[in-house]
Amino acid sequence: MNLTSRYALVAALGFAIAAVGPGAPASAKKKEEAAQSALKLGDAIRKPLSEAQNALAKKDVPAAEAALATARGIAQTPDEKFYVAQLGLNAAQASGDQAKLAASLDELITAGEAAQRLTQTDRQKYYWYQGQFAYQAKNYAKAEAAMNAAIAAGTPEQDAYAILADSQSKAGKSAEAVATLQKVIDAKAAAGQPVPSEWYGRGADIASRGKLNNEFLKISQSWLAAYPVKQNWHDSLFIYRQNAGLAGDTELDLLRLARAIGVLPLSAGSNYTDYALAVYLRYPSEAVDVLNEGVAAGKLNPATSQNTREVLALSKPKVAGDKASIPAAVTAANGAKATYKSVLTTGDLVYGFKDYAKAAEMYKLALTKPGADLGQGNFRLGLALAQAGDKEGAKAAFNAVTSGPYAALAGYGKVWVDHPTTS
Repeated sequence: MNLTSRYALVAALGFAIAAVGPGAPASAKKKEEAAQSALKLGDAIRKPLSEAQNALAKKDVPAAEAALATARGIAQTPDEKFYVAQLGLNAAQASGDQAKLAASLDELITAGEAAQRLTQTDRQKYYWYQGQFAYQAKNYAKAEAAMNAAIAAGTPEQDAYAILADSQSKAGKSAEAVATLQKVIDAKAAAGQPVPSEWYGRGADIASRGKLNNEFLKISQSWLAAYPVKQNWHDSLFIYRQNAGLAGDTELDLLRLARAIGVLPLSAGSNYTDYALAVYLRYPSEAVDVLNEGVAAGKLNPATSQNTREVLALSKPKVAGDKASIPAAVTAANGAKATYKSVLTTGDLVYGFKDYAKAAEMYKLALTKPGADLGQGNFRLGLALAQAGDKEGAKAAFNAVTSGPYAALAGYGKVWVDHPTTS
């Protein structure tokens, strides 16, 4: 989001004001009125206006301001007030005083609207700069109103939406801010136009801070589809984990997803140990692999991490026995007494040894059992199929998760399958 400097504003708002003289002949007056789009100026106000113009031509700002003060006291009609406001902005520009410039722009907008002299192009420009001044002054309510007016006028400034959303956010209107960004993101996506990554990121941040989980999910998944870089994936998944308060199996499966996507190395070492602690009693091979990956990534050190050291010591001796138990577990899973939980456990056991195709077979079988948790089973099926190289099968499994605590994870899973990470 870029804010325009005062100097750029000065260049953009420059005026060419026709000269007014107190004794101008009738023919000159007609030409002047035509140049001013038929502005109607009374004789009484012409003298101070002419004095202000002459002073500005000489770069005598104090004299111009004094003459304009007199003109303001005389101005009666909307046209007269508008003309005074135009000259007032020129004087403020010449002064180099940003506070005066902002106040003069406010006066010009008010007078111009009252006189019905502002074109659409004027509104696009004036409200855009007014919004920036208000934003810089931390007057977020005024910035919101100005940016809404600029957008309504069709401003071409792309950052208008970003400043509007940020103003809403800083005024405590988190839901409105996210809705603003999501609206323009959706519109640009529908038109096939790119959206800056920062807009998605800002929207996700606002939704996160506002505890708007549904909004966070929508905008973060849109962000990942457009910019599937690993840092964006890491931030989205782990912010969602924190805000949603995940625990138990759903938290474990988010960590599995993060590992499959390859973003665990970007996270804290505690995420490796959280993962390992969740699986080491049931699936020691998975725990050992995860901790070894953490060590290799420089995130864990067995010499200084008690959890790492102890889990490795407890799990390593069990790996060989667990691997040897797989054929019998698969046979039992296909037996008449198998339940959803028992078959799911066999699938998890095989998954821990990275045999994703076999794990997928077990998860499919588990889903046929009475009382199957369709959200959990289909999510794990999708995760296994994706890693086995069956993208279409993975998408079908993720699409089958439509509600419950796994719906969000499946949504991220679908994005990952369609938009693999780029870095």
